[in-house]
Amino acid sequence: MLNKTHVETENKAQALAMNSQNPAIFARKFTLGLSLLALTTLAFFSGSMLMSATAQAEDGLNPTEQQEVKAIVKEMLLSDPNLLKEAVIAMQMREMAQQQASVKDVIMAEQQALFHTASDPWKGAENPELTMVYFTDFNCPYCKKLEPELDKLMAEFPKLKIIIKMVPLQGQSAVDAVDLAQTVWLNEPAKYAKVKQTLMAVPRRLDSSTITKVANMTDTTKWLDNTDSRVADAVSANLQLMRKLGIGGTPSMIIGDEVVAGLVPFAQLKQHVEQALEASNDQG
Repeated sequence: MLNKTHVETENKAQALAMNSQNPAIFARKFTLGLSLLALTTLAFFSGSMLMSATAQAEDGLNPTEQQEVKAIVKEMLLSDPNLLKEAVIAMQMREMAQQQASVKDVIMAEQQALFHTASDPWKGAENPELTMVYFTDFNCPYCKKLEPELDKLMAEFPKLKIIIKMVPLQGQSAVDAVDLAQTVWLNEPAKYAKVKQTLMAVPRRLDSSTITKVANMTDTTKWLDNTDSRVADAVSANLQLMRKLGIGGTPSMIIGDEVVAGLVPFAQLKQHVEQALEASNDQG
C-alpha cells in the first residue's frame, strides 16, 4: 500500500509530465520513469549494467522526451529518498529468492555427494528420519561454539543424523588437523569422535604441538605424518560442494533443502530441523 509521501510524490511527478502531454503519452513516460527508478538501484552493483539497461528503457524516445522521463525520476527521488532504499531492498529480496531456488537445485542434484559419501564421518542416528550436513573447520572459532548446540540438537531429535564434512580453510594447522581426523575416521573410526571433540575443545588456533598432544591423548600418534591417501580427494570433494552451493565459510549446514550458515542459535537450529522433518513427512 502506498503511503502519503508516495502519493504526494507520484502526484508531483504526474503534474510535471502532464503540463504539455496527453494522458496516453504521459502514461508511457511515467511507466518508463518508474522503470528507470528501479534501474537506478543497479548503480549500487554494476555501473555498466545500469548504462545498458537505461539505454534500453529510453529506446524509442527522442532527446526531449528522455530528459522529461529523467526529470520524473529525479523529482520522485528528491521528494522521497526512501524510494531508492525500498527499491534496493526489493531487489535484494528477489536476488535472495533466486539464490535459494538455485541452492535447492544444487542440493537435489548433489544428493549422493552430500548424504551418501562413504568417507564422511557422521554422528547421531544410524537409521535417521532426517540427515543434515555440517561443513566445519578445526580453526574456526564459530564452529567451536556451535559444537555444543549440535549436541543439544541430537539430544532433542534422537532420529537426527549429522554428516561432518571437514574443510581446512584457516591455515596449515587446519590442514594438519583434518589430515589426522579424516585419517583416523577412515582407519580407526571408533577413535574419531574423541579426536574431533578434543581438537574442537582447544580454545585457540591449533598448532603442530597441540595436534601432537591431541594424538597422544587419543592414542592416534601413528597417524601423524601418515595421512591416508584418500583424504586429499575427500577434502577436495567437500570444497567443490561448498563452491557449488555458494558457501563461503564455516560453519555451514544443509538442513532439508536449505543452507544454514553461521553460528546459529539453538532455537533457530531447532526450527530448521522441525521444518525439514515436517516437509519430509508431507512428501512421504
